[in-house]
Amino acid sequence: MDKSIKSLNSSLKNARKIALFSHENPDPDTVGSTVALSNALTKIGKNVSLFCETEVSGNYLFLTETENYNRDEFLPENFDVVIAVDVATSKMIGRYEDDFLKHQNSFRIDHHIGGDNFAKTNIVLKTSACANLIYYILKLFKINIDESIATPLFLGLCGDTGIFRNNGTDSESFEIASKLTTSGANIRRVYDEFFDKKTVSVVKMTSNSLLNAEVDDNFKFAILTATAENYKKFNIPNNDNLGNLPLTYLSCGYNIAVILKEKEDGIHCSFRSKPDFDVSCIASKFGGGGHKNASGCKLDCSLVDAKKQVIKEIKNYLKSNEN
Repeated sequence: MDKSIKSLNSSLKNARKIALFSHENPDPDTVGSTVALSNALTKIGKNVSLFCETEVSGNYLFLTETENYNRDEFLPENFDVVIAVDVATSKMIGRYEDDFLKHQNSFRIDHHIGGDNFAKTNIVLKTSACANLIYYILKLFKINIDESIATPLFLGLCGDTGIFRNNGTDSESFEIASKLTTSGANIRRVYDEFFDKKTVSVVKMTSNSLLNAEVDDNFKFAILTATAENYKKFNIPNNDNLGNLPLTYLSCGYNIAVILKEKEDGIHCSFRSKPDFDVSCIASKFGGGGHKNASGCKLDCSLVDAKKQVIKEIKNYLKSNEN
C-alpha cells in the first residue's frame, strides 16, 4: 500500500468527524466521488460532512445524499480529517480554502497530475476519473462496495470519460465500470436522471446559446454564451449542466468550443476540444485547468471582457500549435 494511502487509512481509523470537499462548479466526478466516499465512511461508523462552494442541485439530486452538502458549519477544529476530492487547486475549494489549508490533517485525493499539492498529504494517480481512485482506495481499505457507493462512482466515471467516449477512456475505465455494475450500480438511473433528464427551460436555454454562438471559420473555434438575462428569463438553476453544450460545435467541424456562463460570482468558462487540442493550456492562463479536452476556469470581469480575453488566448494557442 502506498505511503500516502497508508497515512489516509490510519487517519480515517482514528477519526470521528470527517469533512469532504468537492470543487466549485461541481461536475459528476467530484460529486459522485465525494458522495461515494461519504457513504463508505458512514458505513464504517464515521460522522461525515460534505462541503462545496457552489450549490449542488439540479440533476445531481437523484443522489439523495447531495442534500447533505453545506448543511453543517465548517469549523476546522471540529473535524479530525479534511479531504478534498477531485480538486486540482486549493482555489477551487472557494470560501473554505483558508481553513482547509490551515488544517493539520488534510488530504487531497485527485487524478489531476498537474494540480497543486496543497494538502498535507496528496494522493494523486493519473486515471480517467477520480471515481477510479476512490474505488481502488475503498478496495484497499476492504470496505464493501454496495449500490450506495457503486452508483455515485459510476456517475463520476461516466462524467469524466464523456460516457466512455472521450480520449481519456481506456481499458481500465471499462474494467471498473464492469466491477461497479457487479456491485449494484444503478446504470439506468444514472443515465435517466443525470445525463438524459432535461427541463423545458434548459432546452430553451441551450437552444438560445446554440443559435447565438459566434464561430471563427478561420481558426475553427466557437464561442457560446449563457447570459445572466437568459438565466433569469428561462429560470435556470445555478447548477445548470450546460458544460458539455460546446460539444455540439465540435461535431460540426470546429476544433475548440467554449461556453461562457454569466453568473453572480463571475464568468464560468467550460472549454471542450477535439483530441489533438489541449484546452487545459488555455484554461490554465486564467487560473483554471482540468483535462486535455475538457477544462474550465472562472473570470472576474464582464461577459464582454471575458469573451475578448478567451478569444485572444484561443487564437494564441492555435497560432502556437499550427504545425
